[in-house]
Amino acid sequence: MGRSTRDLGTPAQEGRSVAKAAGLLGVLTFASRILGLARDIGQAAILGTGMSADAFTIAFIIPNILRRLFGEATVASALVPTYTETLLKEGKAEAGRLAGKILTFVGSVLLVVVLLGMLLAPILVDMFAAGFSSEPGKTELTIELLRLLFPYILFVGIASVCMGILNSHRHFLAPALAPILFNVSALLGLFVLAGMWRAQMPVWAYSTGVLAGGALQLAIQIPYLKSRGVSFRPDFYWKDARFRRVLGLAVPALIGLLAAEVNILVDQLIASLLAEGSVAALSYGLRVTQVPQGIFAVALATALLPTLSRQTAMGKLDEAGRTLGFSTLVITGLMLPASLYLIVMAEPVIRVMFFRGEFTDASLRLTAASLRYYSMGMVFYAAVKITAPVYYALKDTRTPVKIAIGCMGLNIVLNGALTYLFLKTGIAEPLAGLALASSISSVINLVLLKHNLKGKVGRAGVPAKSWTALGLSGAGTLLLLLYIRPYVAEFAATGLVSGIVSLVLSGLMAIVFSVGLFFLTGGDQVRITIRKIINRGR
Repeated sequence: MGRSTRDLGTPAQEGRSVAKAAGLLGVLTFASRILGLARDIGQAAILGTGMSADAFTIAFIIPNILRRLFGEATVASALVPTYTETLLKEGKAEAGRLAGKILTFVGSVLLVVVLLGMLLAPILVDMFAAGFSSEPGKTELTIELLRLLFPYILFVGIASVCMGILNSHRHFLAPALAPILFNVSALLGLFVLAGMWRAQMPVWAYSTGVLAGGALQLAIQIPYLKSRGVSFRPDFYWKDARFRRVLGLAVPALIGLLAAEVNILVDQLIASLLAEGSVAALSYGLRVTQVPQGIFAVALATALLPTLSRQTAMGKLDEAGRTLGFSTLVITGLMLPASLYLIVMAEPVIRVMFFRGEFTDASLRLTAASLRYYSMGMVFYAAVKITAPVYYALKDTRTPVKIAIGCMGLNIVLNGALTYLFLKTGIAEPLAGLALASSISSVINLVLLKHNLKGKVGRAGVPAKSWTALGLSGAGTLLLLLYIRPYVAEFAATGLVSGIVSLVLSGLMAIVFSVGLFFLTGGDQVRITIRKIINRGR
């Protein structure tokens, strides 16, 4: 069949490959997220939460959402399972031809979307940032930035497809390096190009760096794809049965992902009607939560999908169930202390990260509220990220779509209700209602996904005592964080160095305490579970 054993391992090797791949992705994603934080910190210092920051946030969110729709929807739900099956059963040559058709289709669609987006930019800004019209020049700046950034989706959408193909070949390095190049490019635009071009409006140089970073994400992957037999020659023969199968799987997933992205746009629309800076503050808070999510949840989900696709293609549904069960325990154990830490330490974290330059006291207050309430849903969001690939591997994209649409409706209702509640009661900043609505929707999303998986894959096989131990360790960690919070806040307010030291030490203390309590309360069952996770597949 002409395939290489280097590309596809034996079933016994698949469990170990997940841990190895997730480890590599975790390290590189950690580097990317640190650079991303540096980018956010620089953006906050130079743009603050003023007009330029709000305008850039909307101008970047719209093409970024479209990129996720046309790139990641096709990759996660349709391309990887079908491409992996083709590679397994028919070999590299046929898989390469399928990849060429997908790349041609995605590139063609995105090119049309870019041209239409640039033409319709004024309408898009009026739709999704209606509140900007009250400030002179804000709408016009957003329209101009949006037109500059729209080609970003062409580069990054194709890069997402390339990532899926390389991941199916067990190559994770180039796709993981791509976002690192993006962040470096954005930082160069913010701190180097801004000093040489339109210095009075650094948002332009920053946006240019972001656009160039999108092109670099695609460029780094092309040589690796060519070495695996993928051609970039346009192939418009779309009557191929495998291509139609990919399209048939992608369309329902596209609708489901659209539901999730509509939530983001509704959040930003409502935020644009609140106090100035709410749009940027909401984005900053979400970005901070994406650091641990990217390091752990996204890395694990990316590594899991090819393995789950292989297990389901071979009919190993019991093994797929165990893979999901152990992975859920791992991701919960990693995300729970991170979530609790950000909830309790939201203000010190934001103060140390962003409180300088144009980032004012009002910016601090708004962003801390956003971070605290987004963090409440981190564990559930991470669990959704590793549960959804099971449906994709089973080639069932309709069930997650139905659940996502239902959660979208719930989120929109909660947006209005919770924002109004916070406006009237003063419990928290009004924009916190938007973040809390997203967190609650993530809980419901996970519950429904898990419920609908019953009978489709095997039982998780994770001892109940392990989950009990994890809950007890979370409760103990929360009490510890509440106790040390006043000391951390005091050091964070004293100075940058003392603030960084206090955050690092308190974070390490929380991790050590959480892990120690987990082992103490879980006993032998926990140790057995951890050994199973480490040695999966042997």
